[in-house]
Amino acid sequence: MRFDFRSCAGCVVIVLLCVNFVRGRESQEGAEITVLVNNNAGVSLAVLNQAESEASRIFRVAGIEITWVDCVKGADGVDDACRRAPGPNDFVLHIVPQGKASTDWVFGLAFLDEDGAGKYSDIFFDRIQQLHRQFGTPLSRLLGTVAAHELGHLLLGSHSHSYAGIMAPVWEKKALRHMEMGGLLFSGDQASRMRARVGGDERIFVSMGAGAQK
Repeated sequence: MRFDFRSCAGCVVIVLLCVNFVRGRESQEGAEITVLVNNNAGVSLAVLNQAESEASRIFRVAGIEITWVDCVKGADGVDDACRRAPGPNDFVLHIVPQGKASTDWVFGLAFLDEDGAGKYSDIFFDRIQQLHRQFGTPLSRLLGTVAAHELGHLLLGSHSHSYAGIMAPVWEKKALRHMEMGGLLFSGDQASRMRARVGGDERIFVSMGAGAQK
């Protein structure tokens, strides 16, 4: 339930983006999720809003709309959704100040149970800032794409990494270039499976976890 990025001169580029990605909206009535955001890293409102817009764009191409709810601790008028357990199509995104994984090149974690179901994910903001400083990729685009990757894990279930695209476990320099052009997306198959999950087809969701490659 994690991914990393490694820059290695002369190595085989793992992420090949010449596969079958969704390029147009594949809308499906009712394909909508709600994401509850806990901004514990103090990300600026401007960057956070842009990141949410970027993640929404990525999911919209896959035929899923996102409603964002910003849960600010101690703020007046916090949405009621922030105070109760997540519903069937609600997911929680924690933006934390520092990474908790063993390597500096892991930017987030999604927490899944044995059946591949999960509601919660973490994003490590210090490591996204490090990547931004090293390669110059816009901070909001990095944050939004990492958020989309982790939400993808929650919707696709266990073993949902792929050899290419946004769900690749390793992002090479070429992937960052595609990200800057808005081309790092879910595949058509991933989009269909996520829409099935959102639509409540648990048979498909269970089969995804059982049959996917580790």
